[in-house]
Amino acid sequence: MKKENIVYRINGEDGPTSVFILKNIKKRTLKQQLQKSAYNRKKKRIEKTITGESHHSMEDVLAFAVNECGLTELDRDSDEVREEYKQLRASFMLQYKPELLGEYAKLPPLEREDPEAVKEHLEKCKKQFQYAVAVPKELFDIDVHKYIKKYSDINESLDVVIETKYGYIGGGAAGKKAVKDLNEMMIRLHKYYGVTQEDIDRQTERYKNLIRTLCN
Repeated sequence: MKKENIVYRINGEDGPTSVFILKNIKKRTLKQQLQKSAYNRKKKRIEKTITGESHHSMEDVLAFAVNECGLTELDRDSDEVREEYKQLRASFMLQYKPELLGEYAKLPPLEREDPEAVKEHLEKCKKQFQYAVAVPKELFDIDVHKYIKKYSDINESLDVVIETKYGYIGGGAAGKKAVKDLNEMMIRLHKYYGVTQEDIDRQTERYKNLIRTLCN
């Protein structure tokens, strides 16, 4: 089995890179099983503490990000925010309105694992993305806000992305301190956004995102 663990290099190109896990050839180790059990126990404990009493609107979350988390919002006409909008819009379209993508709504599964097959599949993903970008905003649109936290160390960076229509809160970080700050900030933002009793009863994505964030 180890002899067939082959690493393929995807030549770098400008823009985002998609990575696919082609096959899981290993069973979980004892350590992984213990970690999974610990995670499930933690998840159950956290679920018992969640109530629908404290929750806020996405507009409130935007203000909280600036006033309480010390984030600075980027100009929404900047290239960075425009690119974030484009990527997130395509992703949300696949999730919430795939019918707008016609034949590109669902790509055929990857049948082989050799480099040529992977490259061909990536090309299909690229075409899918291009098709999504071409869909008029009148048919599908989102509301993206991107924030950054500034550090004196140029090797530290942190950004937070909030989309108000679908209630998305995410981000990225580089550097030890920034990663720690981001983890803490994600917890604060998701807890402040909170959930309603209906979210709890229906196990909505809003509820699941809160649980995942608190568990991590």
